[in-house]
Amino acid sequence: MADSPSPAYDEVAGAYSRVLDPDGAGLADPVLTELVGDIAGQVVLSLACGQGQDARLLARLGARVTGIDVSTEMLRYAREHEAASPRGIAYLRGDAQDLAALADASFDGVLCHMALMDIPELTPTIRSVARVLRPGGWFAFSIVHPAYEPHVEIITDYLLDHRYAKRTPVDWLPRHAYHRPLSAYVTALVEAGLRIERLIEAHQGATNDVVADRAERDAGRVPGLLYARAAKL
Repeated sequence: MADSPSPAYDEVAGAYSRVLDPDGAGLADPVLTELVGDIAGQVVLSLACGQGQDARLLARLGARVTGIDVSTEMLRYAREHEAASPRGIAYLRGDAQDLAALADASFDGVLCHMALMDIPELTPTIRSVARVLRPGGWFAFSIVHPAYEPHVEIITDYLLDHRYAKRTPVDWLPRHAYHRPLSAYVTALVEAGLRIERLIEAHQGATNDVVADRAERDAGRVPGLLYARAAKL
């Protein structure tokens, strides 16, 4: 797992878990929930699941969930939550860039919440997602908006894939991530045989409000988040 984000997330796992979903209730994100839709009974992968907040959301929606992450410490917290309140979630250690432990065409859906920009290689990751999806399966993800977040010098750096240092680091997140222009995400999806179905650009506060009010609330604002859903052809 060369050049993986594992050590960085191992170092912040305790603080991350204290800040995000400390009681283990699961992620609360109405935009993402609406994008995922009705998944009751589906077999779903939580990709780069961290301490399991995304996996617990999927389980709450009725899916049979496997979570996979490269960070041993993040997975330790995820398994502690599962032991305290069992939801039938299986957690595996593995690299999102190859998903070597997972069989072809083994999932109805894959969710990756706020993690693709922390993974060094985008194209192998998207190809791995496509490989483990069944025909017609879905892939939903959310990322920091690549065009509008202030870490990007729009004129000089936007079109360049690069590792960047976060301008306002916090102690519960790694200090570096990877910027790619929006076209890189679209190209990786299309070349992997995934058809884009929806894109949602949202203000940071959208995750805490009613989805139906999003368009009015975000009018005139710069979006901080990008959500997408694609389907395997």
